[in-house]
Amino acid sequence: MNKQIYLDYVKAAVIEGRKQYEAAIEGWRESYKPDKFLGMYSPPGNLGLQAQTEAFLYRITGEEEYGRWAKRALLDIEAFKEIVPDSIRRRHPEYERGITSFEPMFQGTHYLQGYLAMKDSALLSAEEKRQIEGSIRSAMQAVLHYPEWGAHNRSMLRVFNLSMAVKALGDTGETREWAKLRDYLAEESFGGWSIEDAELYLPLWLGSTIMYAQLTEREDEYFAKPQTKYYFDFIARLIAPNGQIPDFGDANFNSFWYLWLACLEKGAARYGCGHMKYAAGRIYEYAMALQQGPPSIYLAAYFANAYDWCDETVAPKRPDGKSELLLDDLVGKKIAFRSGWDEDASYLLLNYRDEGGYAAVPREYLRRTILAPAEKAHHGHADENAVCYLVQEQNVLLHDGGYRDGAPNGRYRADIYHNRLVFRYGAPEGPLYDFIHDDGSYKQAKTEKLHFHTFAELDYSRTRMIDPLRAVVWDRCVTYLKQEGVYILVDWTVSQSEGLLTTANLWHPSSVLEAGDRHFVGQVRQIYQQPDDPRPIENRKELALLIEFPESGRTIGREKIRRCYADSDMVYETDTRAVEAGTMNVFVTVLTPVPAGGGSPLPLGRVSIVGQPQDNGRLGLRFASGSREIELCYKLDLDAGLLATAAIPKYGWDASRLAYGAVTTDADFAFVCRGGGEAGRYGFVNGCGLELDGASLFRTP
Repeated sequence: MNKQIYLDYVKAAVIEGRKQYEAAIEGWRESYKPDKFLGMYSPPGNLGLQAQTEAFLYRITGEEEYGRWAKRALLDIEAFKEIVPDSIRRRHPEYERGITSFEPMFQGTHYLQGYLAMKDSALLSAEEKRQIEGSIRSAMQAVLHYPEWGAHNRSMLRVFNLSMAVKALGDTGETREWAKLRDYLAEESFGGWSIEDAELYLPLWLGSTIMYAQLTEREDEYFAKPQTKYYFDFIARLIAPNGQIPDFGDANFNSFWYLWLACLEKGAARYGCGHMKYAAGRIYEYAMALQQGPPSIYLAAYFANAYDWCDETVAPKRPDGKSELLLDDLVGKKIAFRSGWDEDASYLLLNYRDEGGYAAVPREYLRRTILAPAEKAHHGHADENAVCYLVQEQNVLLHDGGYRDGAPNGRYRADIYHNRLVFRYGAPEGPLYDFIHDDGSYKQAKTEKLHFHTFAELDYSRTRMIDPLRAVVWDRCVTYLKQEGVYILVDWTVSQSEGLLTTANLWHPSSVLEAGDRHFVGQVRQIYQQPDDPRPIENRKELALLIEFPESGRTIGREKIRRCYADSDMVYETDTRAVEAGTMNVFVTVLTPVPAGGGSPLPLGRVSIVGQPQDNGRLGLRFASGSREIELCYKLDLDAGLLATAAIPKYGWDASRLAYGAVTTDADFAFVCRGGGEAGRYGFVNGCGLELDGASLFRTP
């Protein structure tokens, strides 16, 4: 990516914005609803965007026409307040000194950038500057009235606006107070950990913190912080090989890619990092290929930032890694299963992030002030242990459930809209969806990684969720067979209380093309990015997803539900049983990308269960394809085989080995390849020995 690409787009978008300027204002008048989103007033959104982009071009080119248009937009913002009814004015304490001239989080970032680029221009008279600075003061009153804090986007957007307002109005007694508040609110974010887990909001927080560091002349200090570098590495490595940003937490499909792009340009420039530069280019190529219609003044506003932050001397460098932990086991808590970085590679994202064991007081503050009981603190979903995203050959096969149909609460945050297990006490008597659909509020859970290992033949992870409300511990094991491109998921649960418990193994393939006794073939045809989306994204349709429940004797079915702003097929496997403390259960699911449209037999039945699925808390699976077989051994109960005595160590080969058909091992996980030119290849996690057909393959001394 280079500056000229961004500059050309901004120039084209500005011309389009001028054409639509009056129509956008009239559209705003017609759509204004006094009670929308708590009745908070926002003027026409195109004004701040036009001001920022025109002023940016005036700064870059010196052409006065851009400056005159920026001036017009900056001054026009005062003309619309009369639309607010007195009943709404009286309801808002922050309007005591007058209605705010613009919304001081999202709109202010654009309006203020526009004024900062114009402030010293001879095109603005002293009186015009007084009017604009009065508009800024009115908006800052709302920030002073409701100064949110903590390491999240809502706080740092306020900091972003306060920082620019201080710079715009200069050093006065008033702005010194603003600066104090700015620094208080930024304290937890500057070089700290975000408390959000949302694809949409993470770049807002990061971009705002970048601007705060820049405007307070603390960039060197900020970019030297290890936590800062972490987030740039995280977003560079999170993207799919084709450049799409997986949606997790509060997000819509590929949302806010343009701010991810700008942030990566900044990171690439500050760290001289080719991987970040490469990621920026891939994000741009993927997203721009989906754009429809004329150039957007909204995109242009962020491309202006990307232009300023872009360093053309940094050469893009494609990563060469494959499956990996993203980026750690404390903050990121995600695992990417990836066959490579070619644009047609396979990629699956597992999210096991909980609210986190840090920032306890800010998280509690949010729970007490934000009317959004469905979210984790903050902007996260009940998606622990969920498969958020699966793509292969640029065909999206699974994606997350969307954000919300309407503010303030998020309909799609609940556990039932994610590809995961859900737990409910009682038994369904009608549709499963009606039974598992509770009040939607978030129920706190804790998560941790037990295993993540890569081998030549496969990659393997095991992550745990502890659900105190439902009194269940749930481990999800993901095994990615690289040669075949198959994902095997083993879900093991153990109850910690007694009652009649229903466990539902949910998958959301969007549209079911074919169904059998124990399998479904699903395909994502369109992806909606908002309610009543007039132009949903048309997904590629060469591939579909085969979802199998091997040898299951449980209830299996599908129901049509509302998900991601559209009708969607939910497929499931359910189990209802009386449980007590210690009751164990296990589910097996196989995900296989297959050609769409039929024409060849489905690769069904390649995974079989060896022996009884819960003998002594262990599970053996066999994957067979042609002459190649892989024996897979999962010690479900990790205490199985441990010595009951007080002796230390509590394990040893003779006492701890467990049989899985042809394989005997004491390992938490093991595999052995048979046939197909790989006979005798094996791997294991956390064990002392491994035997195949009674012959020793490995033993520690």
